[in-house]
Amino acid sequence: MTKTKDQITVLGELMISLKSTLSGLLAVEKQKTAILEKGDIPALDSLLNEEQAILMECSSAEARRSAVCGELGVNSVSELISENPGTKEIFTPLHIEMNALIKEIKETNELNAKLLDTRLKIAKFLTLRFGLSQNEGKYDKNARLVKKEKL
Repeated sequence: MTKTKDQITVLGELMISLKSTLSGLLAVEKQKTAILEKGDIPALDSLLNEEQAILMECSSAEARRSAVCGELGVNSVSELISENPGTKEIFTPLHIEMNALIKEIKETNELNAKLLDTRLKIAKFLTLRFGLSQNEGKYDKNARLVKKEKL
């Protein structure tokens, strides 16, 4: 095989790996939706750590993809397809599947942001409703209000 064919093979494997990683990210986003609906903060914290690892993996794969594209003299897979029609049958299906995954991830992420925002608004409302604010002072271990010290 020539160097270009080797690089195209590496790029194809990289794209398949990235697609798998994106599928994992989508699964995490869907789990996050369920957790946000329940309001399970400890589970959310754990899931956010998992999400962070997947995002780092995506970032690393994207950097490798960009480097391989650079070695091939193109800026993107789309540009590679347009300049090398023989790669179309390899990359077009992957490209379509990855775009669909990314679209679904974005939609799920937007839903999660709305759920999180709603929870925040409820917490603020309840805090105000019950007369609690940061300016009210502090409480001791017996839940008694400690008077503010005058400056």
